[in-house]
Amino acid sequence: MTLQEIKNKKERIKVMNLAGYFLLILSFVLFMANPIMMVGFLLGGILVAMTTRQLKNLSTTFKEIFVRDTLKTILPDAEYDPNKGFDKETVYATKILKKEDRYSSEDYLKGTIKGRTFESADIHLQDVRSNGKSTTVVTVFQGRFFMIDAKHKFQEDVYVMPNRSWFFGHLDGLKKVDLESIHFNRLFDVFSKDDHSVFYLLTPSFMEKIEEFSKVARRTMFGFTRNRIYVAIDTRKDAFDLSMYKPVDDSFVEDIKKEVSLIEELIELIA
Repeated sequence: MTLQEIKNKKERIKVMNLAGYFLLILSFVLFMANPIMMVGFLLGGILVAMTTRQLKNLSTTFKEIFVRDTLKTILPDAEYDPNKGFDKETVYATKILKKEDRYSSEDYLKGTIKGRTFESADIHLQDVRSNGKSTTVVTVFQGRFFMIDAKHKFQEDVYVMPNRSWFFGHLDGLKKVDLESIHFNRLFDVFSKDDHSVFYLLTPSFMEKIEEFSKVARRTMFGFTRNRIYVAIDTRKDAFDLSMYKPVDDSFVEDIKKEVSLIEELIELIA
């Protein structure tokens, strides 16, 4: 499938999606006057769901052809699989993210940048909440998860999390360590079994780097464990996916370059 064919197909999906939303709105407005409009409401919902699924399938085709080839030109040793991700046991074992009711992962990427091997993938976590009458699905985390090889082994695990992360209680067995920087303490919670490991790792210059990086990606979690570094960045979007109402153009190349640049920044951050 050529890029033009993908553009044309996405345009058809978009038109059908708009028609579905139009049916939903129209049926909702006219339902009180004529209950038979419930049929239109159902048809609109089916159309929206169908086109959303079609776009997801088209995104997979797009990524398998164009995203993979583009990644190869930037990272010759890149291994990319849009259908593969991290298994949940591996991710939850890092203690970076709290277990939720629903877990999914895709867009696996592996390669080497600046002499460091890394792996990354999209993670989507959802919490299912029910009050007995209705059920609500809430997105808790949606973004990229990185695993980066460290130059040396960390004696004790150290976690740098967004402020008030202690509330979630998924870091049981570790204590919260306050640092001398009041500003850093307002932005992050730091956890470890050993104070010395925290102060050894989080030097003033390193804390400045983390603060600077947080301006680029505000909700970012770091884990320094054994000889690996884990980073979770809550972007609230899926990497490389086509957007229903955003045109398919060369901007996807820029998105890929941003992904690689982000990994470079992370590696420089922890160097």
